[in-house]
Amino acid sequence: MPHTRNRYLKHLLEKSKKFSPIVGIFGHRQVGKTTLASSLAGKYITLDDVQALEFATEDPKAFLDENQSRPLVIDECQMAPPLFPSMKEWVRTHPDPGQFLLTGSVRFSSRKAIRESLTGRMIAWELLPMNLREAHELPLNDAVIRLSRARTVEIELKSSTYCNESEFQKYLIQGGLPGIFAVRDGGIRRQKFETQLNTILERDLRLILETSLSLRTLKNVLSVLAQHQNQPLGFASLSRQTRVSVPTLRKLIAAFEAIYLIRIIETEGTEKKPVIFFEDQGEATHLVSNRYDELTQLTRFLFAQLRHQWHYRPEVEGSLFQFRTRGGAYVPLCFRGKDGILGMIPILEENPNANALAGARSFLKFYPQSKVVFIHRGKNDQVLSSRMRTIGIAQIV
Repeated sequence: MPHTRNRYLKHLLEKSKKFSPIVGIFGHRQVGKTTLASSLAGKYITLDDVQALEFATEDPKAFLDENQSRPLVIDECQMAPPLFPSMKEWVRTHPDPGQFLLTGSVRFSSRKAIRESLTGRMIAWELLPMNLREAHELPLNDAVIRLSRARTVEIELKSSTYCNESEFQKYLIQGGLPGIFAVRDGGIRRQKFETQLNTILERDLRLILETSLSLRTLKNVLSVLAQHQNQPLGFASLSRQTRVSVPTLRKLIAAFEAIYLIRIIETEGTEKKPVIFFEDQGEATHLVSNRYDELTQLTRFLFAQLRHQWHYRPEVEGSLFQFRTRGGAYVPLCFRGKDGILGMIPILEENPNANALAGARSFLKFYPQSKVVFIHRGKNDQVLSSRMRTIGIAQIV
């Protein structure tokens, strides 16, 4: 079963619980938090259980007194904000590391009562949807980091055997959520996507945002956002398409990120509008019935595959941004680590066209110590200069 496979986050959790009394695992619903936390648990309790939720909410001190097996896993902990002041007092008087392992589908930073109780007392990690490499139980790749650090782009890059056309197409449809992508029946898989979205929008969203918008309207907003992945956010246009006011849209987009539906990516250069990507690309495909052009398909696939390389290596201090200029230069995926910057430009042919080359040169001029790789779905590997190279997708995923 895919949800029982080793996850890249596990070694960071094991390390963290040696130093912190509270460790958090957060991320999209069905991303595998419960299974991962349970593998490290002394005792497991889920607040999706009505009786457990009532106990934790109405008498949180007694709840903690009664459940002293360690580490205590409290699943979907955001459901009981009254629990956190009691947990704060517990770890003040019992400061031993590795006592609580919390999981949640809502960012704590979006809930004031929880955030204030746990500041300085918890190490928190985000579990990403699986990429192809993690699903095949292979070691975490480091191609992006090595390219960014190297003096030139002329380093050895081995091609993976698992990244082929079939896997490419399948991943974009099925995504990386363990409980969903392994479902072979397309009809059942679509029902699971639909049920999950209903739960997120009807329950998780309303924990952090009071809204009178109907479920149908909320789904329509999500579908429009899915259609506009990797496009600069234009709120006036989005408002016309969704019939939702700009102020409400701004709140919704912030809330969607807080419940791990989307990721807002900042843009650098002379064009500053941010872009969004969906956390799970299978979910995005479901929302728009896979109506994406070829270049968007490749870009969203690379987004889903590559970010694991620095996300699970906090020591590299990595981050993702996009580069755009008013003159039309565009580099959709840019990695910044403490030792260098790498721009990644998806292309449909095995050699970059004039526009892609112009965008790359603008990027290299803007960041003098950077490098660029053009990534395509073929096999051609060609060094264009000490700072530019074309590679096949299998060499970096």
